[in-house]
Amino acid sequence: MGQSQAPINPLCVYSASQRKPKKNRSKASSRLVGENRNLEKCYLRLTTFPRKQDVRPLDVLRQALAHIKAKYIQEEDFGWANEQLKSLRQDMTVQRIRNYFVLSVYETHARILLEHGNLNEFNQCQTMLRSLTDGDRAGRDSELNDILFETDDEGDFHFISLAQSRKTADEFRAYALLYALVQRCWSTLKVDLVRAKASMRDLEAEELESASRHALRVVTAVNTHDYRFFFRLYEVAPNMSACLMDFLVKRVRDHAYQRIVAAHRPCVSVEQFREWMVFSDLEETRQYLNERGAIYVYEQGEAPIWVDCKQSMVGNEWIKA
Repeated sequence: MGQSQAPINPLCVYSASQRKPKKNRSKASSRLVGENRNLEKCYLRLTTFPRKQDVRPLDVLRQALAHIKAKYIQEEDFGWANEQLKSLRQDMTVQRIRNYFVLSVYETHARILLEHGNLNEFNQCQTMLRSLTDGDRAGRDSELNDILFETDDEGDFHFISLAQSRKTADEFRAYALLYALVQRCWSTLKVDLVRAKASMRDLEAEELESASRHALRVVTAVNTHDYRFFFRLYEVAPNMSACLMDFLVKRVRDHAYQRIVAAHRPCVSVEQFREWMVFSDLEETRQYLNERGAIYVYEQGEAPIWVDCKQSMVGNEWIKA
């Protein structure tokens, strides 16, 4: 038996003078290259090997992404945009395209999914982005078993880890922190906290108020049950962070309610609950208080204005984090 081939370091970049062996070059040249020219294409799960007439090449995929963005901005049809982006991702995957265009596709799809609260598919995009930009993990990812791609007309191959811009990387670090907090993935959150804090040391003075710094403050506010601080952060959330914070609002309000009725005597006004817990109006506030079993101090002929804090604690258990 012949000697086993040494493992390839995906972080090293080969110069034009360093040609790959013919075995690798023939493997790359045999990769599927699509011939479909349609900008729109339905997403269908693959059950057989894809045909090149059903797959769009890179130049068409670039046009398709621009088309999807423009139509989504105009019509805001999430169902259509989600299907088209999944189809676009599928065409990239079967052709093993790995370049900066791939990053832009996954970033675009992730933001649209966040906007509509689809966390399951958002996490798929987030995981793929991390795989594409994390050189240490790229070689171990099943979807990235072969990440080589051509960069010039001579057919030279580069084995590299892609990199997002500083602003975009900061944006998605924030999403990773908030997503782990929403899902209560504490082990993942610890890892992401270390990464985010390490990235803070590299920020310039004008970047101190970054998205990841905001997310770190949200994590602190939730873990310390500081609901006043949380809602101040909620009002100034950058990028799409508020879409993830939406999933934390009920949790924070539940903890806030328990602490308010425990700390105040004898009564707290409904208006004060509205202000502290950031409800839109008194009717929404009363609806929430009713669901929590609040006991009111009624005045004849008037809507309830005061909550009896001592009585409201009876029968309510503290919510565990």
